[in-house]
Amino acid sequence: MDFVQQQAKNIRKTYLLVALFMIMMVFLGFFIDVIFSIFPIVTLLMVTIATVQVLVGVGSGPSLVLKSVQAKPLSDDSFEEKQLSNIVEEVCVACGLSHIPKVYVIEDDSINAFATGFSPEKSAVCVTRGLLDELNREETEGVIAHEISHVLNKDTLLMTMVSAILGTIVLVQIVAWRTLWGYGRFGRISKGKRGRDSSGYVFLALLMIAAVATLFALLGRITVFAVSRTREYFADARASELTRNPKGLANALRKIARNEKMKVASIATAHLFIADPLKRKVNERHGKLANLFSTHPPIHMRIAILEGVDAETVYKELYEVKG
Repeated sequence: MDFVQQQAKNIRKTYLLVALFMIMMVFLGFFIDVIFSIFPIVTLLMVTIATVQVLVGVGSGPSLVLKSVQAKPLSDDSFEEKQLSNIVEEVCVACGLSHIPKVYVIEDDSINAFATGFSPEKSAVCVTRGLLDELNREETEGVIAHEISHVLNKDTLLMTMVSAILGTIVLVQIVAWRTLWGYGRFGRISKGKRGRDSSGYVFLALLMIAAVATLFALLGRITVFAVSRTREYFADARASELTRNPKGLANALRKIARNEKMKVASIATAHLFIADPLKRKVNERHGKLANLFSTHPPIHMRIAILEGVDAETVYKELYEVKG
């Protein structure tokens, strides 16, 4: 399958994912409305909350993310910075991107990078100072091609949409459990006034809502993490195709795996980076269920695919040296 076909398949999966999350959210709202006979109040409220979150995210553009990681515009003062600017332009030309993303630098000694923005015209590529200092030209080219692939695929927009819907479901989950806990205490005190049957019905209804919301939130998280990992693999493959040099990205990932974690990264922005900036162990494990809740594929797996070698061999190479 070529990249045009893969891109079309990727777009179809994106629409299906967004549709799935919307169905989950609407079903949960409808479920609550039916139980309390208040349709369509909760359903409309949940849709409104999710829509506002998406609009705020899209409206703010890359600025909020860039501020959160203390990124500054590339100055072109040094050879490394000028080279980075040239590489970004070259990769954009290679993939037919007419608009060149703005380039930013994070003053951090770790090696990492990310792209953000909801369209090529409003996108930005950000790298750490450690990347500029430690990676050679072909390694940097591989990383930039990976990030530009995310821009082309509009991955930031997708993750913003599904995260907003998932966040709304999680909000319902939190409210349901807190209400259940509070009603459990209140129900015992007021049981004589309200009647045992009424109190028991409301408690059972809240318990059902909390349970369904928890199930949907869990399934939603697993799905989002799986999509995030898949899109990293796809960006790796696209970068390899753009540069015609998979070794460059593979070697960059090797250096990233052995490097320190970022000081300015947070859980909220970790999924954006080419590799987990927090160096959480969940992203280094391997096995069918080992990385179920990881935002990134294991680095040794990514290197093995890029180089066409055995993943176990790469794992031993990386983490025996590291340890």
